[in-house]
Amino acid sequence: MTSIAMAGLTTRQKYWLITGSVGPRPVALVTTLGGDGVCNAAPYSAFNYMGEDPPLFAIAVDRYGDESHRPGEAKDTLTNILARQEFVVNMVDEPIVEQAVRCGSDFPAHLSEAEAVGLSLAPSQAVAVPRVAQAPIAWECRLYKVFAFSAQRSIVFGEIVAMYVRDALFDEQRLRIRVDEFAPVGRLGGPNYCRTSDRIRIPVPTYLPSVGAARE
Repeated sequence: MTSIAMAGLTTRQKYWLITGSVGPRPVALVTTLGGDGVCNAAPYSAFNYMGEDPPLFAIAVDRYGDESHRPGEAKDTLTNILARQEFVVNMVDEPIVEQAVRCGSDFPAHLSEAEAVGLSLAPSQAVAVPRVAQAPIAWECRLYKVFAFSAQRSIVFGEIVAMYVRDALFDEQRLRIRVDEFAPVGRLGGPNYCRTSDRIRIPVPTYLPSVGAARE
């Protein structure tokens, strides 16, 4: 195996090595509102849930890089979250993945990515920020904390205050998501994504069956 030291590598080199190593990563299409009322939408794969009580998750938001016509600027997502303290995380499944990815282009702040790529917006209930109507699941969120750990990137911690779930995906009796009906898309390194159609079921066993039971 090849040994690679992180010291001495450029930021971009470290990015490609790290993101190529971690996958598939869930994709969040985050909607926010600008000061002019324009709804911004941007995909993030540096994203995952952190806990249930309170229900927290984290998204890493960086600045525009030298590949953009807005180099060094803070991304609209972070600017809008800091200003309004609320946002919506829309889950990305197969039917909307191409539109979600196109939202990742460096649109000017006065343009709505969702509208530009043909996604529809629907009102939320607990927050003022709209959700993506075509998303299978959407979390209405309030800002919990921002950890600005470098000049280039911040980690946004959000708290889920309400959820929307497509009827076909919701088991109302068990209060669970029907994961067998949910078709999220995962991101790999670069512009590569994967489907979740090939699945295996592996319950976690309990060490003492006489005391506990495997989680289902």
